[in-house]
Amino acid sequence: MTVRRHYMDVLNVLSCFAVVVLHCTTVVYVNQGNMQWFVSVALQSLFMFAVPVFFMISGANLIGYRSRYSTKVFFQKRLKRVLMTLIGFSFFIYVLSCLAPTQLGLPARSFSLFEFIQLFLTNQICDVYWFMYSILILYLITPLLASFASNKRLLEYAIGLCIVSTAVIPFANRFAPNHNLFSVFAVPYLTGAIMYYLIGYYIVKYSPFEEHSRKMCPVFLIAAICSVVFMALMTIKTNVPHTVLSGAYSDYDNFYNDYLHLPVLVYSISLFMLFRSLESLFQSDKHSFIAVISKLSSLSFDVYAVHMMFIWALDVYVLHNIFWDAAIRPFVVFAFSLLFAFVLESLKKLCRNTRIAKP
Repeated sequence: MTVRRHYMDVLNVLSCFAVVVLHCTTVVYVNQGNMQWFVSVALQSLFMFAVPVFFMISGANLIGYRSRYSTKVFFQKRLKRVLMTLIGFSFFIYVLSCLAPTQLGLPARSFSLFEFIQLFLTNQICDVYWFMYSILILYLITPLLASFASNKRLLEYAIGLCIVSTAVIPFANRFAPNHNLFSVFAVPYLTGAIMYYLIGYYIVKYSPFEEHSRKMCPVFLIAAICSVVFMALMTIKTNVPHTVLSGAYSDYDNFYNDYLHLPVLVYSISLFMLFRSLESLFQSDKHSFIAVISKLSSLSFDVYAVHMMFIWALDVYVLHNIFWDAAIRPFVVFAFSLLFAFVLESLKKLCRNTRIAKP
């Protein structure tokens, strides 16, 4: 029997909310250097763990699937869930853009099945769905990863190559005279989200620092805080000279806040390890906190899929300002998205029960 890891539910919910915050503070890309921009940079740095932690949780739960079910069942369970959500919500948003684009802040379109297929295959309906396309690819290669992940040394070797290729080389190139100086040494097949996917599984499978997890809490916390501060300050240092000090506009440089780069990697792993070390506290919870968190965690994928629709719609009716964007809008969007996800899951459950009840 698999023991439920409550810290993953907590991280899943926090990451889901973090995604909403990230997409509510995209004013950073305007790069104006005003107070709202500074606050948004801080929030972007603080919540940038969202996608990395999502990938880590997926890897932790899925790479070892062979101990629970066959590869056929794995594909049936996982691909169906993500693919149906991706197609369903993409079609839903596309139809809304045909019916009420102005009212919902969507691009106006005239319904065409050919156009929908073309936009769907190029991720032009809702660009934040790139995560779902990425996770689908990771699912497709999971049987390959599972074949060597049971070998600790081989897994460590693969993770090492991933970290060097994805995080270390770009960071080193940032300070090199030629920004492509070390790129030739990056392994093209072990770059990107696969890094977090493998790390998540490694942490859960081989439990590093397990014997000293509580003692390591301050270390993980300090590492997380230092990473966030470094990300925010370096992002500000990089962008301000090109905007505020120069008096001219320049494109936003998010190198230090890029989810694949070294500062975010350190932050995400530290946060994951910190919450993992608190699992005993979550397991000993005597109240309804964990039950609520587990329920919210089960809705997180639908929340991710629908939250942009509420962001776009609210943008039509509410003017942007620092208080709304940074302090209110994320909670409003998250609440609406949770309500939508809850109703949707309730309808799905009702349909399943109805089919089962039929003679």
